[in-house]
Amino acid sequence: MHLDLPVPAAFIGIMLAVFGAAVGSFLNVVIYRLPLDDRSIVRPRSSCPACGAIISWYDNIPIISFFLLRARCRRCRAPISWRYPLVEALSASLIVLLWWRFGLSVALAVHFVFSAALLAITFIDIDHRIIPNQISLPGIVIALGCSFLWEGFWKDSLIGLLVGGGGLLLLSGGYSLIRKREGMGMGDVKLLAMLGAWLGWQCLLFVLLFASLQGVLASVIMLLAGVKLKPPLPEEWEEQEQEEEEQEEEQTAFLAAAIPFGPFLALAAVEYLFFGSWFYAFLRGQ
Repeated sequence: MHLDLPVPAAFIGIMLAVFGAAVGSFLNVVIYRLPLDDRSIVRPRSSCPACGAIISWYDNIPIISFFLLRARCRRCRAPISWRYPLVEALSASLIVLLWWRFGLSVALAVHFVFSAALLAITFIDIDHRIIPNQISLPGIVIALGCSFLWEGFWKDSLIGLLVGGGGLLLLSGGYSLIRKREGMGMGDVKLLAMLGAWLGWQCLLFVLLFASLQGVLASVIMLLAGVKLKPPLPEEWEEQEQEEEEQEEEQTAFLAAAIPFGPFLALAAVEYLFFGSWFYAFLRGQ
């Protein structure tokens, strides 16, 4: 169902971008606090990580305040990460692009919730190499609920959940048997199950293919650029406990590095929303 409003399209786009940036501001809180088990994402109010000063509303305007403050805390002048306006800008861009793709519709609202969750997952996985259950598991439940908004889609959603999660679990198990170490965390398995539930089983080939291609490409670029790759988390190196101190100082071997796969799954899922139909039409020779 599309909603037609008697206002200029430019006005709608600007209002959606403002709303998206505000959601991005909240996502920054989620990204920072959710991995900290002792912190609520609602309270207390946002504060400077360096000096603890409460951030006033006029210093918390998405994107704008960052530039007005010249990327520094008003009180202690500690630098503010570019991550904050980046997440806000990405959130604003996503909702505008989804509006272009789906119009003012239920699909826009549903897919923006989905995309916002993926945005939070991406940066949490980059920072901590975890995909929080607090997002992926409720995401699966919400996806199954939303699947009834479209006639018959609940079947595709359920199959996507089972095949996505189960298929990646089998791949991870096979890798573990061959390499004798964990190659993919359960967080990735739950994330793919969530993607399958949101987008249907048809998305899985596209998502896995393009997530893998983009992941390998990014890894090669990081290697050539001299970026130090991180080793797997300590509990995954139980057989090499005596070498942990050396691993912290030396560059991790490329094939042994633990590169977060969640961001590439999330990126491919968003790409599927825009290019999935073209991709499958190309495969069918249409």
